Amino acid sequence: MLPDHEQKLDYLATELFDYVDEIKIIKDLFEALPARQGIASPYLNFRDAMFHYKKMYDAALNSNDYSFIQQLTCVEEHLNRGLKDFAIHLCNNYYIIIMHNVISFLERQKKTKATKELRKIYHNMKNLVVEIRLAGQTLEHYNNNNNTWLPKMVDTIKTFDDLLGKNPSIKQLYHQYSTNVLAKN
Repeated sequence: MLPDHEQKLDYLATELFDYVDEIKIIKDLFEALPARQGIASPYLNFRDAMFHYKKMYDAALNSNDYSFIQQLTCVEEHLNRGLKDFAIHLCNNYYIIIMHNVISFLERQKKTKATKELRKIYHNMKNLVVEIRLAGQTLEHYNNNNNTWLPKMVDTIKTFDDLLGKNPSIKQLYHQYSTNVLAKN
């Protein structure tokens, strides 16, 4: 095995462990929801990444540079896709839908102060989804182990949770709409 291959295999092994840590963060966010919601993408993509990692290792043993590079790309793509899909599902198919429904209700009730705070969080969440998608297209997650959007996602959800703690009417609407959203998914 060439030293360059060994170094890249070690690097990707670290990426695999980092992936598990990052998925754990998002899984904890999922488990904090009022009802269980499942998504298979992070687990299936991890399985696929491990399959390609083994093929990459075999290519390194056989000094097959072309196959080695192909498998390296596949591992990175699967890890990136699994994390991105999990995060976007949580943001897009849960929080954004609920916030939109709550904002619409508050606007009909002419509650502008509460609407303004929630609208800011809502737009931060939508911008975050765009950022996650763009990072996914460029495989930015694998740029020096620097995932910039995951901490933003956690902070945005925390800001929303803080608002729920301060505003009982928004919290009540959140629980009402979350039940509807979870029933549809």
